Amino acid sequence: MPKFNVIVMGASSGGIQAIRQVLSGLPNRLNAAVFVVQHLSPDSINLLPDILNRQCPVTVRAAEDGMSIQNGQIHLAPPDRHLLIDADQMHLSRGPRENRVRPAIDPLFRSAALSHGRRVIGVILSGSLDDGSSGLLSIKKAGGRTIVQDPETAITPDMPSNALRYQTPDHCVPADEIGPLLGRLLNDSQDSGNASGLTPRMRSELRKETAVLMRQSGDIKTAEHLGELVAASCPECGGPLWEMTDDVPRFRCHTGHAYTAQHLVAGLEEAEEQSLWVALRVMEERLRLLKRLAENDAERGFTRAAELASEKAAESEQHVNRLRKMLGDIPE
Repeated sequence: MPKFNVIVMGASSGGIQAIRQVLSGLPNRLNAAVFVVQHLSPDSINLLPDILNRQCPVTVRAAEDGMSIQNGQIHLAPPDRHLLIDADQMHLSRGPRENRVRPAIDPLFRSAALSHGRRVIGVILSGSLDDGSSGLLSIKKAGGRTIVQDPETAITPDMPSNALRYQTPDHCVPADEIGPLLGRLLNDSQDSGNASGLTPRMRSELRKETAVLMRQSGDIKTAEHLGELVAASCPECGGPLWEMTDDVPRFRCHTGHAYTAQHLVAGLEEAEEQSLWVALRVMEERLRLLKRLAENDAERGFTRAAELASEKAAESEQHVNRLRKMLGDIPE
């Protein structure tokens, strides 16, 4: 049976320390290709390879589009690009954001499960919310191994805790034990992984989702195939959302934005706040105009008109103050 030769790793808040601990524990002669997604700001300067190379026994570099996959290499997703892999190459995509981030963890994990199946080891480290939970489950179903950092040892335990909600991983250990564990798994020729549980339908869905991120497809028919229409709108583009047929509650719009339920709630909360700030701006503009009309009418001797404008301004000011309190812009 084949040895594992692909390791995919995902982290977010608090993840750099965890990634450093994992990579520093890897063997010098690494019989695997390693791919890492750490949530990064789109406009950040990618200094992570330099930081990790100070302690990692294997050279760490930024992934490049079209680069061949080889054992003994560690590649990091660059800012503002999804990292996906196929049978022998890595691909970078500026496709739709998933879980409100790019790079996202789930796309890398899904593409690894699709292309390498039982030869994949998936690792979830410290981070907020639940990016990676769905992708890790895909790896498990494809027969690969799954490892989750012990949430009690994570700086931000949400991602490991949520991954544990949806599956029982093969291993749940502190970050500093994951590197040596990976070395043992890679050297154990008898350990050939789990039985693959990918049905033809699951494999088809993984292909379709990967194609969306590679901008090879993405339309209403694709979204309809992946799930059922729900009464909610995409926080990023305002389009309709389909709930996907997955063990992890997920949603996708036809332009390609995708969310777990937790990320969708967070995205809708953010969209709601943005809408309220827009409403506040419009209301304040109306208030200023009413006050100006009242002043102009008073100066011209239009007493009744000035009184009406002042009354409307007073009422509008009450609404403005209520909305400001709701937004936390002024104290109670």
